[in-house]
Amino acid sequence: MKAVNSFVIREQLADEPFERILMRRIILGLLLLSTSMFSYANMASPIIEGTNASTAYSSKDIDILSENIDINIAEGFNQADYDVTYEIYSAKEGDRIPLVFEVFDNIGNDTDKSFIVEVDGQAVPVLINYDYESQSKSLPAYHDPETDTAVQFNNDAKYFEINLSEGNHVINVKYSAHPTIDRSNWTNQYIYNYSLKPAKTWKSFGNLTVTLKIADESQYLKTNLGKPLGGALQADSKWVFDHIPNDVLEISYRQPPSSLAQWLIDLDGRVVFLVSIMLFGFMHYRSLRSSHKKHSKQAKAILWSGVFIVPLIALMIVFYKIYFIDWLLGEHASGYHGYTLLIVVFGYPLVLPFYMLIMKICDSYLKRVFLQSSRVGTKKA
Repeated sequence: MKAVNSFVIREQLADEPFERILMRRIILGLLLLSTSMFSYANMASPIIEGTNASTAYSSKDIDILSENIDINIAEGFNQADYDVTYEIYSAKEGDRIPLVFEVFDNIGNDTDKSFIVEVDGQAVPVLINYDYESQSKSLPAYHDPETDTAVQFNNDAKYFEINLSEGNHVINVKYSAHPTIDRSNWTNQYIYNYSLKPAKTWKSFGNLTVTLKIADESQYLKTNLGKPLGGALQADSKWVFDHIPNDVLEISYRQPPSSLAQWLIDLDGRVVFLVSIMLFGFMHYRSLRSSHKKHSKQAKAILWSGVFIVPLIALMIVFYKIYFIDWLLGEHASGYHGYTLLIVVFGYPLVLPFYMLIMKICDSYLKRVFLQSSRVGTKKA
């Protein structure tokens, strides 16, 4: 009985068309090959650090009655203008450093150039903590109540010296800041952080008012401040606190991909590769079959040109799919995709021998088929 069954199976396989057997084996082989081909990584960090923004550290003889933070974020979310106003009370008259600001850029010095301080409407010179000529710091350490230790100010911390009279004063600080950009997704997430932690070192804490204005759509805007006074987060929102709401005020914005871009993102690169190489491989096979049928001398040229070109085209389609998606995403595309060129550099040497073997088998098969048909035609004649 077993012998009969095995004979039947062999007979069915013999009757099965060559193209169908080959296609099934091609798909299986390409699936196995593609799993090892699309493993590429990016060793660089997806985070681009922005401006370190923070509320002020105050001297012990200063009472901060209120802080008003106005944040105006430009279109595209790539720059924010901070306008921070402190109402203070000075308990005595004299020369002092009333406030210190740890506001600096992690890359570049744009914040240093834009940083302005006004006391009672008059501009005052802004000084930097670290002097590169003397290689020394001007500011003493401050006491951190959480760790109960003395902490040095950052080299780029900013301060000013002024003779303050006893009584109330208004200190206004203005500067431009850049966001921290998280590129771990297909579209950038822009994050503005403003540290309120220094307020814990103040002699007293009054009211805090935060006003946020953005030029982009508010539906993609997020903050950790809770609901604003208007109830819903808008392009122009306001919050008022009588306490420190969080150690760090965070504002983030991320525009999601369009429906077409998201569909292409979800479309696996291996599927794109398999469909591409099968489509162009079928066109290559049909051209080769046609040349053998006509007994053309170009059959060899068609075979070898297709062997080298088809795998390259399939890999390039996968490669350029990534950048086509970035084009669809526009200015908010993260462009963080790893070493995408490795798809072609490592993929081509893997695919080429496999594809060449398949097409050589096809070429031998077609030679055999059309040689036999020509012999049969000659005998009939």
